[in-house]
Order: sequence, then C-alpha cells, then structure tokens
Amino acid sequence: MPRRTLVAAALAVLTALAGGLPGWVAPAAAASCSSWTSETDPPPTIHVFRHATGAVDTVDFRAYTANVLSREWIGSWTAESLRSGALAVKSYAWYQVLHWRGGVNPDGTCFDLRDDTYDQVYDPSKATWASAVAAVEATWVTRVLKNGAIFPTYYNAGTTNEPCGANANGWKLWQWGTQGCGLAGRTAAQIMVTYYYPGVTVTDAPAPVATATPAPTATPTLTPTASPTPTAAPSAFSATPAPTAAPTATLPPTPTVAPSPTATPAPTATPPPEALGGGQTGVEGAVAPPPPPPAHPSPVVVKPGGHDPTVPIGVKGALEVWAHAWQDHPATDVAAFVTAAAPSGAGAWGPAAERLLDALVAWLVANGGLSLGQAGG
Repeated sequence: MPRRTLVAAALAVLTALAGGLPGWVAPAAAASCSSWTSETDPPPTIHVFRHATGAVDTVDFRAYTANVLSREWIGSWTAESLRSGALAVKSYAWYQVLHWRGGVNPDGTCFDLRDDTYDQVYDPSKATWASAVAAVEATWVTRVLKNGAIFPTYYNAGTTNEPCGANANGWKLWQWGTQGCGLAGRTAAQIMVTYYYPGVTVTDAPAPVATATPAPTATPTLTPTASPTPTAAPSAFSATPAPTAAPTATLPPTPTVAPSPTATPAPTATPPPEALGGGQTGVEGAVAPPPPPPAHPSPVVVKPGGHDPTVPIGVKGALEVWAHAWQDHPATDVAAFVTAAAPSGAGAWGPAAERLLDALVAWLVANGGLSLGQAGG
C-alpha cells in the first residue's frame, strides 16, 4: 500500500474513533493558543507546558525570557553575549506564540512552548540572574526579523570556547560562539546578523556596552632643578641649647571598651557555574531547520513525563504494525482493525492510537509536513 494512502487511512480511522478513545482530547477550535498576532509588540504572557506535572502555566513573557536565559546561557559571560541570548530566547518563543504547533496537555489545555529541551529550559524554582535581567531589559524593544517577520531563532551549545561565527549556517546560533563574539567586541546586533542570515535585520538595537578606556598617561615635563642655596658658614659662637622640659607624668591608659558584636552580612549570591541549556534538542545535528507548522495544526497531546516529541520513538515499528492491521482488516471493520493494531488486545486501543499519532506526527515532520488535504490526494 502506498505510504500516503496509509497515512490518510490511519488519520481517517483516528478521526472516526476520536469520540470513543479513552483519554482522547478533542481538537481545539482555534489555530492559536495565546491568540496573539502582533509581530511588533511581544505578547504580555505565554502558555508553558510543565513536563513534570502536565500543567500549563500562564507566565509573564518578560520574566519567562529572563529565567530561560539564566538556564540556557552562562550568567558570567559578556554583556553582548547575554544580550544576543536574550534576543534568541525571546524571538524563538515569540515565533511559537504566533505559530501554534497544536500542543495540548491531557486536559485539553493548549500551550505555546514546553519547559524542557524540546523548546527552551524554563525553571521558575531556580534563581534568575541579575545579568540575565539586565540583558533582557536592554533588548526588550529590540526585534530580530528575517525578511521583515519574526522567525524561529534556533540555537545549540556548540564547542567550548569556539571562535565568533564558527560553523554559522544561517539559521542556528551557537551559544559558545556568542561568547567568542562578545570577547571580540561584537555587539548583540552584530552577533545576530553573524548567525542568522540572509535577510536578517535588527531594529531598535541597544547601544553597545560602554567599556572604560584608560586615560593616556601624561608625558612627564622635565623641570630644571634649581641650584642649591649655598650653606652659610657656621658662626664662631654656638647657641646654648634650651633646657629640656621635665617629663610630664603619664596617666594610666583609658581601658578600651570592646565593641558590640556585629552580625556579619551574608555574602552576595554569585551565579553558580551551570552547564548550558544547549537549546533545542530537535535541531541538534540537523542540516536544515524544521518546516513551519501548518496554519491549522491538529492537536498533539503531550503527557507529563512523556518522551521528547523531537525524538521519534518506534516510528517505523508503529507504522508497520498499523500497516499490517490495515491490510488484514479494512476500514469497514474498525473494531477488528484497532484490536489487531493494539499490541495488548482491544483493551489497549487508546494507547495504540496515541502511539500511532506520535508516529504520524514525527513522520510528517521528518518528511516536510503533510496536511489532511494532501494526505487525501
């Protein structure tokens, strides 16, 4: 059976069974989660899926950006490296808000981003560094546009201490490289153009971080030394020395009062040396960026503690199981088809359907995307 026909048939069966599958979440009506459409002003809040609990949190976008930057970048790096990181974190999240990928939790609540390495690491239980906050504040009105639009600013860690611009491919930034750029004197705007090209512009870029230049040392002026005044000849008569005053009685020292103990101030917390978040695991090693999501995506249910959707687990095996089931049991015999496809019998038909959906989504992403209209062709 042709692969396109198999995908179309499987999607048709899943659609027919949607109302009866245990735990199945009905598709969301709108092709948006945060309902934010502006590419001029960043959204005030975003919806973040917490992979540990399955909850969806509504988070202040500026606070989210600073917290993610604290997890993804190293807080002691140069200010321009951190500013470029703030722009990458903000722009990546902003794009996902504008282009919902269909993510919903088991309760049917939609979300814009996950809090793990599928998107960007967000952990409000950990501190947000002051250096990250400063970078976000300095670049909050700055936009990075490709061909005049917000785009997904993917990034990965790269190699420790790699030079500025090394391995730049036009669609992904290397975090270690941004530090190399900062050390080389590049501004955040220059760093973004170095890694994301062509057609990239940076609007309202902040002024570069001022670096104090030491004042030039004045050349010493040679001043002629005055001739010494001749020493007067000694007088023939020596003056009689004045009598030495009698010593004054010394009073006993006043006892010193011991100071009251003062509480020692706690040392200022310094950002610990954290490992880089490393960006999006799904694009690590990729030679091209993922295709954009469809304008009207089908909901993708993500469960707490589930596997990273960027890693297709058992895609080939899942498709083979369903392909054999389809061949043995045509669509007219839906119950027999689902029973045959479920590895544990009819009682596992919900998990089997979920596995198929995961497999189909991964397959579609790997093959450049496919809409229901295309599948039916």
